[in-house]
Amino acid sequence: MIKLKSVRIFEKLRTLFNMKHTVNFYLDKKSPKSKSIPIYLFVSFGGKRLKYYTGERCALNHWADKTSDGDKIQRVKRNVITSDYETGANINRRLDKLESEIKAWFTTFAEKDIQPNNSALKNHLDLFLNKKKEVEEYGNSFFERYKQYRVQSNFSEGRKRHLKVSEGKLKEYFPDATFEDITPQFLTDYQSYLIGLSLSRNYISTQFRYLRAFLNHANKMGWTNNYPFSKFHIESETYGEPVYITLAERDMLFDARVKREYLQRVRDIFVFQCLTGCRIGDLMKLRKSNIVDGCIEYIAGKTKDDNPRIARIPLSEKALTILSRYNLPRGMILPLISSQKYNDYIKDLFADDAVKLTRIVTVRDPKTGVGVQRPLNEIASSHMARRVFIGGLHGKGVKNEVIASMSGHTPESKSFARYYTIEKQNQIDAMKLIE
Repeated sequence: MIKLKSVRIFEKLRTLFNMKHTVNFYLDKKSPKSKSIPIYLFVSFGGKRLKYYTGERCALNHWADKTSDGDKIQRVKRNVITSDYETGANINRRLDKLESEIKAWFTTFAEKDIQPNNSALKNHLDLFLNKKKEVEEYGNSFFERYKQYRVQSNFSEGRKRHLKVSEGKLKEYFPDATFEDITPQFLTDYQSYLIGLSLSRNYISTQFRYLRAFLNHANKMGWTNNYPFSKFHIESETYGEPVYITLAERDMLFDARVKREYLQRVRDIFVFQCLTGCRIGDLMKLRKSNIVDGCIEYIAGKTKDDNPRIARIPLSEKALTILSRYNLPRGMILPLISSQKYNDYIKDLFADDAVKLTRIVTVRDPKTGVGVQRPLNEIASSHMARRVFIGGLHGKGVKNEVIASMSGHTPESKSFARYYTIEKQNQIDAMKLIE
């Protein structure tokens, strides 16, 4: 009995010993002249070794095996942009996650007292990196096919979230809908239902465009022959004239002696946005590693999956002054805050006695389409800062191509014109030409 127990202890110790593993990342240097070399990982454990392609790439001169002190790094240099339009910091974050996942995987095997093998590790990494999708069976019902379309299509994560909301709205209205139920009359009734929920007309039009795209796909896949949109018209989206503060108001805001500390931070974030044009989601992800040669460089999150473009914005003196006010952990350049709080606090900032950006402006009511008058502070938001950046440059005569290179748009983008308006002085100057 004692001998058997000793054998079991020995076997367990041997299993635990075999769980010890090392993870190393290397470039495949067979083609050192290439601008984009694959990054592989090597996992050694229990006398076994697995070579695995991480899906990441970088140039040879962008890779660091060791620090200047000789410590192992095996990561991409942080202050670089690869030929695949990725920052070194973003690649390294994914490599860190991959290494942590491998550690967790070995821990699970150790707890179960099971000897791992190369095949099991490779399958796990394939699933973790979405190289191999877990098989999911889909039925032939309308909503099962809608889910299949959402999950399996090559959409960005943002688009998939929007499609899930669209799917949920349809389920709320008609949970047992079939393909045959989707008729022109159904669409008309569904439109009335959405209007009754006090949703904006643009939002409703977007919901119908999602549904139309799904039915186009369903017809191509042979899931249905029904296509009601040949007899149903989707209203075009309409937008009012964009409202934003002037460059003079931006500078007044920069110099304002705001007393409340939290509004000082909000003021800094908002003015920095005005000076760089970043979306708030991208701004909060920026780190010191994104500052390259006096410029902010990043790939806009909204375009990284479909049409990745590097936005590169030279930092002005005002922007550098704002950054100099903060020395934050983890390489952050500005204090983090939730988007909801930020938008609420911007309204507080505009109404503050030291600022008083409360002039009356005319805006389009998104539900009725009618122009209404509102104080500027009530409609202020993070997106207004992006309009200040684009509208300010446009008003100074900067070409759209140059603005787009900094905002992350394409110059011919339909949405580009929504960010600027023709200033009154430009109209006055134009009229003088024909007096």
